[in-house]
Amino acid sequence: MIRSTKHHFSKYLNEEKGSLVKRVIDDYRSMVQKYVNIIWNDYKKRGWNMLSSDICNRISSRSSNNSRLRQAAAKQACSTVNSVFAKQNKRIYMMNKLRKEGKEFKYLQRTIDRFQPKRPSTDQINPVLDSRFFDIKESENGYFDLFLRLSSLGNKRKIIIPIKHHKQSRKWLSQGILKKSISINEKYIIFFYDVPDIPKKKEGIIVGADQGINTCLTLSDTQTTKKDINGYDLKKICEKLARKKSGSKSFVKTSSHRKNHINWALNQLDFNNIKEVRLEKIKNIKKGRSNRGKLAHWTYPDIRTKLSSLSEIKGFNLIEQDNKFRSQRCSKCGWVHKLNRDRETFKCVNAICGFTANADLNAALNHSIVLYDIPYNHRVWKEHMNRTSGFYWKKNGLCELDGKLIVSHNPKKDSFNELSDYYSVEGDSWLDEPVEIKHGNPSKP
Repeated sequence: MIRSTKHHFSKYLNEEKGSLVKRVIDDYRSMVQKYVNIIWNDYKKRGWNMLSSDICNRISSRSSNNSRLRQAAAKQACSTVNSVFAKQNKRIYMMNKLRKEGKEFKYLQRTIDRFQPKRPSTDQINPVLDSRFFDIKESENGYFDLFLRLSSLGNKRKIIIPIKHHKQSRKWLSQGILKKSISINEKYIIFFYDVPDIPKKKEGIIVGADQGINTCLTLSDTQTTKKDINGYDLKKICEKLARKKSGSKSFVKTSSHRKNHINWALNQLDFNNIKEVRLEKIKNIKKGRSNRGKLAHWTYPDIRTKLSSLSEIKGFNLIEQDNKFRSQRCSKCGWVHKLNRDRETFKCVNAICGFTANADLNAALNHSIVLYDIPYNHRVWKEHMNRTSGFYWKKNGLCELDGKLIVSHNPKKDSFNELSDYYSVEGDSWLDEPVEIKHGNPSKP
């Protein structure tokens, strides 16, 4: 697996050397933008992966007398344009596949028409340089640990940058090797490490995981993320971010605080005895909501990305599964109803149960078990049963309150009339004894 570390160096450079680094990066970004402009209009015809020397020599800049730097800029321009078209190409492929299979594809066509690729701007990209542009010299006795010498930058420019190790870089160096590639910015350098893959655990427990805005992550073994030493949680940071002007310096700073908090909070969880994490798969949860609301600044992809990184480091498997109805399902009796959940509190409205718990913990418990997968064209969706009559959702199928079977994995069974059939599913019910199922809709006790 590939790991990376960021090393800030701007405070170690004098004004002249800092200005030289900035000029080199600005020249590089200018070259990349020119290559992007050249290949953008012809991309759909040719699908550029690399540029010929004739095209590379077509542009000019203060660093244009160096062919290596032009080649690196052209390569990065190709990858930048490819990344813009990658997602759209996947949508087009899937739409053509659905068309051939005679299936409905109008919603996918609508998405393709709505999100057209736009020419990328390279004002903020960081140059990615290989071993032709730098060499590293270690310092055995001194204030700095490394000295990075940049060369082949055009106009015979050379820059020596001092680097200090930190806890994370020493960790990856002890476990793997430093790759011959860097990414550089005006203020920092990113090193990459090739670290051996950690084998996945075969022993341990399986836990469900529920993402939230009040707590980043709640696990079914009752673990949950906490506030930091300054009293910040994800909700408070998102509220702070909603008050900032988008694109301002304070907005960028708070966005960085949000990501750092997510990384820190998940690092505090103990995954040593866990072999598999079943995470809710969230999609379009913020659709139709105000862009200024705190939920608009809840970045659940950052939570998923960090958890995926931890799965590689800690050796547990990460499984994503559908989250429909799981936040409304009672993890004790299996009753599904919209009234079960009231914001942060879960209370089963089934009169024979009345189970109460934290809403995130209840959802995590539902993700820790395997349930019957409910297709979107099912009766419970069409009749909105989760809002009206409610239904039982168990491992072996769906059932109404009076015991009438909605659907079952076992085609030989047509009802749950036997209480033993319904409550004997191992690990799926925590009722001490079977209870009588009464006819009619449940009501609050």
